[in-house]
Amino acid sequence: MANKTVYQTLEDRSNPDEIEEHGPYPCRRENAWLGNGFYFWDTFINNAHWWGKEGACYYKGYIICKAECEYNTDECFDLVGETDHIQLFNQSINLMKENGLLTNKTTVARVINHIKEELKIFKYSAVRVYGINSKAKNSDFNQILYFNPLKPQYLDISPAIQICFYHRNSLNLRNYRIVFPEEYIEGYAV
Repeated sequence: MANKTVYQTLEDRSNPDEIEEHGPYPCRRENAWLGNGFYFWDTFINNAHWWGKEGACYYKGYIICKAECEYNTDECFDLVGETDHIQLFNQSINLMKENGLLTNKTTVARVINHIKEELKIFKYSAVRVYGINSKAKNSDFNQILYFNPLKPQYLDISPAIQICFYHRNSLNLRNYRIVFPEEYIEGYAV
């Protein structure tokens, strides 16, 4: 088990006290990538800023909250770095294909829901994914380094990795507090 820092980006509605008292906040959008849950950016605050400025386009501004969790692959379905989990995901896709349940419109959330609801083998309280090509190539938030300047392959040094916590206390999510903008941080003096 390892402690991990995560960041949640929210629209700035001039309610910092409410946010720190009632947060984190769930995403319940119909097109949520991983289903309903509490979405956080893994490790890199740069991605939380990207989401506020370019991803969600919070034109009135945004707030970033920091939290900690106890990351472990017994409780987190890790589709970034846990090859056994990736293999289970692929097997589920193949099973859906065999049963005529897979189309070109099938989403990651749909496959996860199938593992949960139909196969009933999903024992996790969170999912971790890397949304490849989330950030535009020309984004100021895109941090890539080429292996060879003459080839297209690169290393993303600030990958857009998200963790969706299915419950407010998944992975012992705790210490939720505002870290941006500065004027909302407790003890900030003008």
